Amino acid sequence: MRLKFVAVAAFLLTAGIGSAQNPSPTSLQINKDNRTLTVSASDHAEADADVADLNVGFVAYGQTLSAAYKSASDTSNAIVKAMIDAGATRTEIQSRSQRVSRLSDAETKTRRGMQFRVVQSWTVSTEPKTAALILDAAVQAGANQSGDIDWRMKDSVALDAEAVRRATERAQAIGAAMAKGMGAMLGKPLYATNSVNNVRISSGVMMNAYSMTDKSREVAPAPLDVEARRVEKTATVEIIYAIE
Repeated sequence: MRLKFVAVAAFLLTAGIGSAQNPSPTSLQINKDNRTLTVSASDHAEADADVADLNVGFVAYGQTLSAAYKSASDTSNAIVKAMIDAGATRTEIQSRSQRVSRLSDAETKTRRGMQFRVVQSWTVSTEPKTAALILDAAVQAGANQSGDIDWRMKDSVALDAEAVRRATERAQAIGAAMAKGMGAMLGKPLYATNSVNNVRISSGVMMNAYSMTDKSREVAPAPLDVEARRVEKTATVEIIYAIE
């Protein structure tokens, strides 16, 4: 982990210097009576994710607009019903995008005469333990553009605070070592600021839909083994200490 620290000492021979500007928003007077040391340090904290945001979607084709739309409507409703049957709730299913478009001439040749495409996608928030089951149900129902999962915390305040605490302890340890090396002692903190960055944790496998026939349901494979990821928060603090 990269650490950055800057020492600003005040062993000044004259008192004619007025002030110095800090990189931080605070401006301190630096003279023989006001000796300071600035330390910047980073650290992180992590925890098991308690929310899985599933990215679920499909694409349907048709030779006519009405045929493509009918196919998409049937698939859309089947996917939502399958996810609810698997444990998702309607409040957890949020539409992300839906689009109807005409295929290009090259795409029409590739798609054997199909003229229109309908694309729809959702984000489904659920507990990590049910993520694989809901994703599998969606794919079995026709969600052929699915698989990515974003892992997060429902409430990240405690994780943020832990990251800041660790970064602060690291800054204090560095400050004490620096002060000792300068033949001084670390005093009280005069100013502090911090920032917390969310480390995006995601995983995913693009899954292809299976047919909705009874026969395919009998031979359909078991759901993927989806393991919850850990969420990490990184905090950086900058603290200005008095030195004695």
